[in-house]
Amino acid sequence: MKTLKNLEAWFVTGSQHLYGEETLNQVDKDAREIASWLDASHNVPVKVIFKPVLTSPEAIADLTRDASNCSTCIGL
Repeated sequence: MKTLKNLEAWFVTGSQHLYGEETLNQVDKDAREIASWLDASHNVPVKVIFKPVLTSPEAIADLTRDASNCSTCIGL
């Protein structure tokens, strides 16, 4: 039987390259901070896993396939 502590919610953010590298780096930094804060919260009963910023339809498709194939991922 799985416990909630073994399950994961993947924290996913998206952006576009047209905003430039500086903005993408800021989005990445902010998303990591939010995911870390959620993961440390006692109000969130599962692990929160940061995933890299998605910037293309292919990256989104790959991540959703990975999530579907991951037995511990309960959502994005």
